[in-house]
Amino acid sequence: MTKDIPNWKFDDEFDGGEETCGRVIVNLHLYTRDQKPGHRILVISRDPGAPLELPAWCRMTRNKLSAMQHPYYLITLKPALTGE
Repeated sequence: MTKDIPNWKFDDEFDGGEETCGRVIVNLHLYTRDQKPGHRILVISRDPGAPLELPAWCRMTRNKLSAMQHPYYLITLKPALTGE
């Protein structure tokens, strides 16, 4: 059973379903690569490795992990390009 979605403001939602985090990250990259900087995405990943892997992905891609409450992750895309 999934917890209630946190009361975060976001522009879009990406649900990784029951996929492993590695697969979620590949799909998330494909999903976000053409989106504008500053876009806020609620990512849902139920994989137990997500609390380590999604923050690492954010650091490597220069996206910002704005909030985290497993299985929910709020990611702001390329905030440095918007002056945030």
